[in-house]
Amino acid sequence: LRPFGDVEMNGRYDGFGFYHGPDDPRLFVPTRISMMGWTVNLAHPHAPLFLLLLGAIIGGAIMANLLA
Repeated sequence: LRPFGDVEMNGRYDGFGFYHGPDDPRLFVPTRISMMGWTVNLAHPHAPLFLLLLGAIIGGAIMANLLA
């Protein structure tokens, strides 16, 4: 566990660096290396929807670039 402000990091990072915190209410959490930014809490109920939306945006941008 690592404190971040007044919130404990009560999840775990797997071997690929993904954060799983089923008891953590945040969708975005800081990475283990604080200067690396933020990551998605994959155990959050809205994480699959967010990742699907992000993939659709990136895929749409790639397709728009290929068709232009």
